Amino acid sequence: MSLRVAVVGCGRWGSRHLKTLERLQDQLDIEHIVACDNDKILAQSLRQAGYIVHDEATSLVDEHQLDAVIVATPNNTHYSLGKMFLEQGVHALVEKPLSLQHDSASSLVSISVENGRVLKTGFLLRFHPCVQDLHSRIRSGELGAIERIEYKRLTTRDGDPESNCLDSLAIHGLDIATLLLGEQSPKAISSVVGDERYSKLCLEFPYQVEVEIEVGWGRKQNVSEFQIHGSSGIAVVRLSEHGWYEIFRGNEAVSVVVDGDQAPLEGQLVDFLTFDSKTAIAASTGSILRTIDCIEQARLKLASQGVETSRELKR
Repeated sequence: MSLRVAVVGCGRWGSRHLKTLERLQDQLDIEHIVACDNDKILAQSLRQAGYIVHDEATSLVDEHQLDAVIVATPNNTHYSLGKMFLEQGVHALVEKPLSLQHDSASSLVSISVENGRVLKTGFLLRFHPCVQDLHSRIRSGELGAIERIEYKRLTTRDGDPESNCLDSLAIHGLDIATLLLGEQSPKAISSVVGDERYSKLCLEFPYQVEVEIEVGWGRKQNVSEFQIHGSSGIAVVRLSEHGWYEIFRGNEAVSVVVDGDQAPLEGQLVDFLTFDSKTAIAASTGSILRTIDCIEQARLKLASQGVETSRELKR
């Protein structure tokens, strides 16, 4: 059956969704792609680029008889738009964070179940070819016991002035740690320092695994990488590289080559538009909710002087 899909919010990231949907059009049998944005200048630009454009989200589904919607709007609109589309009977991919609050995110999950619709969120790094390969190697014991994970995402972009970098950037690092540690959830927030634009978050996972996440907007250079420290080696993944990463054992460095033909966003959209609510790679709703809960608690505790004592997380 051919698909009718819309992207709501067609700025920097939404436009990438549109271009990726175009590339996947034949593979997924997408017959109709709609761009929806209430910015008149952007809407005109999208029309000139050849897109079907709709400027009102509330009438979007009925007007175009949609099967699925991708929400790529500012963070504080994710809950209300996700709720509206699910209640209108379409499958929804809501960019991360699914919601800024755990309770409202949990409400979205309930609405998706009640309406029999798939709800997913934008944890696209799970579909990164290097992350998938490393996940397999960790499960086979190639790195030994995992002791520490360090995730760093610093960007020269100004970022969204209405959003916190923990919600927009750190949540990816937390999700990768959750995936690579066998879907375990953090036990405690050891510390969180910084502000809305730059933060460093330290978490304690089961078996005394430490996870450090450093994120920020408006930095001097772009850094996007993570390291996994195991008893038998250290893996280093540069997220801008889709075809290879490195494993260090003592003084020896080995380049691991993977099939990087499919970009993470392509993998995520293929996963979403098959409308399978349970896949091996995508985050489960339980994992999504626990991640949002942790980030929400970290954000609420964020202060310029940091957190003096660790805080146990709700289980």
